Amino acid sequence: MNNGNGAGKQLDSKTLYERQKQFRETANIPTGPAIVAVDLRVPENLGMALRLADAAGASRVVFVNEQEPIQARIRKTARNADTFVPWEICDAETFLQKHAASLQPLLAVELTTRSTNLFETELPEQCALVVGSEQHGIPAEILRVCERAVHIPMYGVNGSMNVVHPLAVAVFEWRRQYSALFACA
Repeated sequence: MNNGNGAGKQLDSKTLYERQKQFRETANIPTGPAIVAVDLRVPENLGMALRLADAAGASRVVFVNEQEPIQARIRKTARNADTFVPWEICDAETFLQKHAASLQPLLAVELTTRSTNLFETELPEQCALVVGSEQHGIPAEILRVCERAVHIPMYGVNGSMNVVHPLAVAVFEWRRQYSALFACA
């Protein structure tokens, strides 16, 4: 029987901020994987990816976009995460020449002919997770430089999710596999 305390009381934003600050300063948290997001069209998705990167302790974020997204909308949605996580925007050619080799292994979070179930795959300790656009996924030239692909099993009729959702599932699956400490401590 529930004695009225149940799940406890929700933390106010100041208490939550101080708790997270103390946790970051005292915990030995391994740096999470880098995030590569390709051809995201909606600036809010870029901002949400930055918030996720901060929440998961990602090492950095590289947005591969041919068109410059609206920075103000990214920053508004990021809610200051853009100041905590190193990030940049570059075109595909620059990504392939400058970043692809240094971020290896690249793991595509994409359903492909060779992808494996994310939850049955041992993820590398050092890696970068790659997601593609909301409509077209990861372009072939970037998928070719990925070491492998993982997918999230889906059980409904719809075969896709907003791009940030599978990224969140993948980065926290990596975190589950490699962190003895978790932010709930």
